[in-house]
This record gives sequence, C-alpha cells and structure tokens, in this order.
Amino acid sequence: MDYQYIQRTIAHLQEAIDALAELSVESHDITGIAVADEVQEHLNKARAALSTAINPELPEYLSGDILHQMEKYGIPLEDLEVRVALSNHHPSQVVGVLNEIGDRYADIRRRREYFLVRLPEQPVEELGSRLPFYTASDFAWTPPPTPPAVLEALRKKYQLDRLKKRQPATDIFGKIDAAQQAWEQAKQSVDPE
Repeated sequence: MDYQYIQRTIAHLQEAIDALAELSVESHDITGIAVADEVQEHLNKARAALSTAINPELPEYLSGDILHQMEKYGIPLEDLEVRVALSNHHPSQVVGVLNEIGDRYADIRRRREYFLVRLPEQPVEELGSRLPFYTASDFAWTPPPTPPAVLEALRKKYQLDRLKKRQPATDIFGKIDAAQQAWEQAKQSVDPE
C-alpha cells in the first residue's frame, strides 16, 4: 500500500504542532490570531489528506467500459481496498485482470479477491493499438520520373520515332480541300461531256 497520503498528513500535523508551539510562546496579540488561522489551515489540509487516504477517489482513466466490466463481474467499486488498488496501479494492469476474469469467469468464485491478488502481478503495457496508424496520405503514391536514358531505349526498342506527330486541324482541312479539288479534276478528265 502506498503511504504517501498518510506521510503528507503527518507532515501537515507536524506543521500545525509547530505553529501551536509558537502561539503558546508568543503573546496574545494579532500575530496569535494569524498563527491560529495558520494552524487551522494545516489541520484542514491534514484532514483532507487523511480522507483521501481513507477513501481515495476513483482514477480518471476508468472509462465506462472498465466500470461496466467491474460491475458485471461483481467487483464492488465502493470497497476501500478496490479503490486503493485502482488508484495505485496502471490502467493496463486493470484491463489485464478484467480480461483474465472474463476469460475464466465460470472458474473464479471470489472475483474481488482474485482482482486484488492478480492486479499487482499484471505487467504494465502500453494502451492502444499495437498496429501502426495509417492515413490516406500514407497511400498517396506518385511514380518516380522515368530517366531520359530509359525513354530513349524504349523509343528505339518499339520504334516510336516511326509514328508521325499529330498534325494541326488546319493542315488536315487543307488536305481535304486539296483532295476534293483533285477529285473534281480527275472527274472532269474522265468525263469529257
């Protein structure tokens, strides 16, 4: 068990005793009232530390799923030992014990005691997914540019230079007009009427 709360309480009580000793030595004037207020403040801190040691609050990491599992398995959250154990151990240990209890639910009769005994024996693990986290940007792939030497080798291999370059549309219409005129001339030379 972690005795830090009790040690903190003892320190606050010692400060209060020292302040009371000062009060009895000094005269009863304005400083005495200030010392009395200081003693009361130390006693309030000591009471708060003791109440924390006696009835610790539930840790913030306890999610609804963990609380639901504990309730489902019959582990009382109102129990002082359970609360102290929860506040002194890592969340991965709590999840590990609850998974063990879930796997062997029918075999375990005293689940609270099993929880308290097995909790410190669980290894501390990193919570969350063990797989890497991927986003859409990880899959955005741009092919590397093809080197000019490779492009030249492909042109030679497949004889791409033999293919004509695309001609502009005005050039094509000019050829069509020339073909129509040639057709008309050939038609007139064949028909002498």
